[in-house]
Amino acid sequence: ANQLSADAKDVLVARNATSRTSGWSWLDRRGELVLNHPNASGVIQFDLDAIDRNPSRPGGWGLASPRSDGPIRGRAGISYAAAVLLDPTRRPSIREVAAAAGMSHGAVGDAAKLLRETGMIRPDGKPEVPDLFDALAEAWGPTRIAPVAKVPTRKDADRLHANAGDVDEIGWALGGDDAALAWGAPMFLAGSRPWIWVPSDADARRATRTLESASWDESRTVFAVAPTLLACRTRRRSPGKAQPGFLPTVHPLFLALELAQDPARGREILDQWTPDHPEIHRVW
Repeated sequence: ANQLSADAKDVLVARNATSRTSGWSWLDRRGELVLNHPNASGVIQFDLDAIDRNPSRPGGWGLASPRSDGPIRGRAGISYAAAVLLDPTRRPSIREVAAAAGMSHGAVGDAAKLLRETGMIRPDGKPEVPDLFDALAEAWGPTRIAPVAKVPTRKDADRLHANAGDVDEIGWALGGDDAALAWGAPMFLAGSRPWIWVPSDADARRATRTLESASWDESRTVFAVAPTLLACRTRRRSPGKAQPGFLPTVHPLFLALELAQDPARGREILDQWTPDHPEIHRVW
């Protein structure tokens, strides 16, 4: 699992202590592997150093990192690449993307020009797939992460202006494994907690004040500031259930970008996942 709680590990340890014929082992992707076998004299535990423990990257989640020498440079590049990938059958105008992303026309125009010059967008305006998706995945990540102590209720969401009921308005959007599973991604879910994308730092601060700041390990919900407003402007109602159930999810494109951050399982899941919806385009 991406995270196993301390309580879950205590249960597994207790089960192992009472059974001589079978044993539980586990992998917590934050960096712990515990192997147990009934014929062994004890457990073998590894502290895996595969995940960056830098405090700016809680849970191994990297912050948005456009490369200064890459095809996607800055928020404008992220926004234009995402806009093209959301519907590769049409060519969005610079003005349209700038308005949706809350950015200047000039910044988005420069980003689009660079993507054309680097071959990520073809002369006909369509994206080079999956190359553009892979380039966007390298830059993708929240600009801020705010773990909190509580799961928001509908009342909390209304008070914090989440715009949960109108997907055509910008607002909070569910991401994470639970949302991907609700869209049919072939994955196993365990130890998950709500991951909620919000449009701005101000939204994250308000949520933290209301729901109480918490450490990563003790948090019940994680708020993440999206690197482009498009993530919170193109929300969808998922065909399956994701919790909290009153919130829409991000568009499956952004769920795919999340999955691509996990080198261990992400590509395998993406290879097997085609969302069953006529307006969702598989670009990975």
